[in-house]
Amino acid sequence: MRAVKHIMLWVISSVLYTLAYFGLELLEGNKISTTDYYGFRNLGFVTIFLMYLLSSVLYPIVLFPLAWVVRKLANPFIDRLMILALSGIGGYVLFHMSYESRFIEEYHLDSRTAIILYVIAGFIYVLVDYYLEKTDSLYNDSSSTKEER
Repeated sequence: MRAVKHIMLWVISSVLYTLAYFGLELLEGNKISTTDYYGFRNLGFVTIFLMYLLSSVLYPIVLFPLAWVVRKLANPFIDRLMILALSGIGGYVLFHMSYESRFIEEYHLDSRTAIILYVIAGFIYVLVDYYLEKTDSLYNDSSSTKEER
């Protein structure tokens, strides 16, 4: 069940962070009205697909190992706080990687939008992780009770 849980979290995190990027593009990227910027308006769903690929690659490389180590060293609450913080930091970094400083100044783009969207995605991820952990523990408790009979 643990492998299934991590595969589910991988897919869920990829979808959530892709949706956060899509929201960022809709809220901030659509303010940019020049052809110098290639975002959702110019490239369409290619940008969303590329973000999905990026988030799919980053989960097994960054989020899963880091969360696993922190969860082994500390309690799950610290792990979940770390995921929320990393989500906000990741949104901030992605915002500045996606939009050049001249676009940010000229079109009055706000990095707080990215932080909020990515923290919301991280919060949903944490809730799903908590739910899967609780159902896994309930499943393990019920199967150990059956084995004792």
